[in-house]
Amino acid sequence: TASRCRLPARVAKEITPPSVSRPRDARAFARDAPDAHRVDRPIVRAAPRPRRATRFAPVPARATPRATRATTRLERLAMRLRIFWFVVEFFACRAVGRAMPRVRAAFAMRFRRCDARASASGGRGGGGVGRRRGASAGDDACYVDGSVDASGAASGVGVWYTFGHHLNFAGSCARKSCDINAVEMCAVFAALVRHPRDEKLAVMSDSRYVCKCVEIIARGDVDEIAVNAVTVLTAFVLSKRREKTLIAKVAAHKGGAHTANARADQLALVGSRASEEASMVGFIPRATFESAGFFQNFSRVLKALWRREVVAEVARFYAAREDPFGNGCLDGTGVSEARKKSHRDVYENVQRLENRTKLERPRPFSDDCSVTDVLALDCEMVGVGEGGVESMLAQVCVINEYGNTVYLSYSRAYKTVTDYRTHVSGILPRHVEGSSAREFADVKRDVAELIKGRIVVGHALENDFSALQLHHPREDTRDTAKWRPLLRPPHFRKPRRLRHLARDFCALSIQCGDAHDPAEDALAALAIYRKFRNNWEGQLASAKAGRSL
Repeated sequence: TASRCRLPARVAKEITPPSVSRPRDARAFARDAPDAHRVDRPIVRAAPRPRRATRFAPVPARATPRATRATTRLERLAMRLRIFWFVVEFFACRAVGRAMPRVRAAFAMRFRRCDARASASGGRGGGGVGRRRGASAGDDACYVDGSVDASGAASGVGVWYTFGHHLNFAGSCARKSCDINAVEMCAVFAALVRHPRDEKLAVMSDSRYVCKCVEIIARGDVDEIAVNAVTVLTAFVLSKRREKTLIAKVAAHKGGAHTANARADQLALVGSRASEEASMVGFIPRATFESAGFFQNFSRVLKALWRREVVAEVARFYAAREDPFGNGCLDGTGVSEARKKSHRDVYENVQRLENRTKLERPRPFSDDCSVTDVLALDCEMVGVGEGGVESMLAQVCVINEYGNTVYLSYSRAYKTVTDYRTHVSGILPRHVEGSSAREFADVKRDVAELIKGRIVVGHALENDFSALQLHHPREDTRDTAKWRPLLRPPHFRKPRRLRHLARDFCALSIQCGDAHDPAEDALAALAIYRKFRNNWEGQLASAKAGRSL
């Protein structure tokens, strides 16, 4: 036989008959056999080799999952060791990097495949940076964003690739952190750890803080940034990527609600509201910020990074076991309930109501006539000067948060009226010249005292304040003609008419062929604000928190 003659393995394989060869299946035998024998030669299976006698019982079939779990535990143990040594190097570079430039240079070499740009260039928030750097808007480019609720009790992250992409993701991280910068870093980490590390990736963020942190880490100057667990783990994942990675700054909220950056922001809002999806972001560590002691910081960061869910996700990313699937498909093509719910939650904020609900006239929301912290304002003007181009106050109306009027007055004309604009304003000469009209100075004083320290809602409020000759703080103004999601698509640069906003978003009918009613217009603007109040106030609070840090 071949074993007795000690022939080479290749020759022995050619002369060994099929009956004594190793057990092989039919497909493998048919693939290796010559063409002439694929039909004529019968396939003969060899008898299985007898099992060696052993004092141990045979391994049952149910032990196979146990071996898989043991391998997974070994991978998690190895990943914990890798994370430990990286944290040691990170804190060592942070401690002695300035005094020992070689340590800093060696640490920076880990990020030779990473490129960070903290300055936005390239127009709208839809990917001008990506095209400049060679990253397309397809599978190798994603947009990330974080959202924090105005109350500070909820936060979420969003990752957006393109419509129908399986890696679109929305999740809640309220228990991780409610600091806007930390949440933005959580969004970047979620994008990095869920993308295959053997593929190129461009991560677009509107957070200058995040891009600046990554840029500083890539230089090795880790002593210039505040340390938290999310930042350290993001640096670890960046150091383990095998292909080029770009972290770029894009302009925030430019180009309207249909840009990729706005889609990521919508996903972040969905994630912050989805309490049942909180378990899907268990792989994000808690953003434990640095404390007083060096070793205390080290132990806190290491404890946060050694959690089972965090290590398991990073181990999957490192071993490239399988591609994760997201839950943030905004076009409704997802099959899971989480995707469908995400689609409904986002779409209900932009879907028009004119075809679903019968239009109604605005009505107060309750009978409360008290002066609330939120007031709605609207004014009617008449024309003065040559041609009636210049506007002068004729009537002012202020309503409270519940839609009830708290102040209504005509203003006496202090200039010669050349155009009463009756077809628009409904103002007649007797309204601004009769005994019912109050002096302009008195009306101005009353309105100023009423709105002082309160939020004022309205449409094109700059015209109303100009007629009143008043100035109101910008942070206390909610103008439906200025808030970007309410601007005219597709570029979202010009304001829409108040009656169109009331019709499309609140199913209200105003200004129907007759003169304007300031109380009705103020009530319509208030209804729009109440509908989008959480989103509106959340964006302002997030922007304010980002500016203060």
